[in-house]
Amino acid sequence: MRLADADLIPFEYNGQAEAIERYARDLEKLLKEKQDEIAKNNLELKEGVFTATADPHKTFVPPPVKLAPPFMNFAPLKNGAEDIRKSAERYQLAFAKWEASGAALPAPTAIALNEELIQIQRAFLNEKRLPERPWLKHQVYAPGAYTGYAAKPMAAVREYMDQEKWKEADAQIPMAGQALEKAAAAIGKAADDLEKALGEGK
Repeated sequence: MRLADADLIPFEYNGQAEAIERYARDLEKLLKEKQDEIAKNNLELKEGVFTATADPHKTFVPPPVKLAPPFMNFAPLKNGAEDIRKSAERYQLAFAKWEASGAALPAPTAIALNEELIQIQRAFLNEKRLPERPWLKHQVYAPGAYTGYAAKPMAAVREYMDQEKWKEADAQIPMAGQALEKAAAAIGKAADDLEKALGEGK
């Protein structure tokens, strides 16, 4: 009801910016954990730990040696998340200033701004779609391939990492980063237009 009755759609982007920054940090953390885990297992295999601790009365097959995950470049995600945060702060500041003023926006300005705001979520889409699931385009939120309807943030990157397909995961990062840059630009454009409208009202 609040959305329907508002002259200017009351979207808030600071929370989304914080969430996206957290998702990028979580991917970095996951990579470090995987690197440490595989390095530890490989060392224990080399030193015969699994064989030495196995029950001699039971059939035992030690886990295979795995290639350690390579370093991955998360800069496109971190830069995109930072740009979204900056744009979100600008927009929310302009929105708060407009609300505090109590002034009505001219109808053409409000219509144009609302149309911009409606389109912002579409900036997160990638026409190349998610790998192996071409019906999904959103680069930040998608249902997990094996989680039912539960969301998997940064699914294109995260699911390849879960499968230990490091090269494929690394290749998805720039595409997700581009979507973040587009969304940051869209939020920034809305901030620009609202700031101009406030300036015209002075």
